[in-house]
Amino acid sequence: MAEHNVTFPSYLNANYCRTTSVDFLIGARRSLQSYYSDRLNSAHRGGARNIRNFLEQRKEWLQECDKYLTLTQQGHVFRTKETSGAIFAAITSLSNELEQLISIRRTANEDGYLLTTDARARFNELFKLMDDHRTDLQLRGLL
Repeated sequence: MAEHNVTFPSYLNANYCRTTSVDFLIGARRSLQSYYSDRLNSAHRGGARNIRNFLEQRKEWLQECDKYLTLTQQGHVFRTKETSGAIFAAITSLSNELEQLISIRRTANEDGYLLTTDARARFNELFKLMDDHRTDLQLRGLL
């Protein structure tokens, strides 16, 4: 920490970061899937705002861990720089898409399913990256 002139919160350590990333891959994945399956097609702004806030909060925690792990030379929150970057980019892309969905002024006769086409694609991209990474960890015996 002194080498990089950074002070980390006392709760931040490698175990916390591992738990945070596993919780994202399992717990957050379940919550995101539930929203995707049950509520996304309604294009309801309140639900989109809540899931976007959920994603942004998790991204903040994961990026804090990634920075900690990188500066302490313990790797990355999602094992490699490439995987971490891809997952963070997918989260950002989905978050931006949800923000656009929130800002759309709908009329009563608009089909929510048509409005959410791009958001569904972003969810699927993130799900694939998360599932691939989880499988990789399982094959390595790390999960």
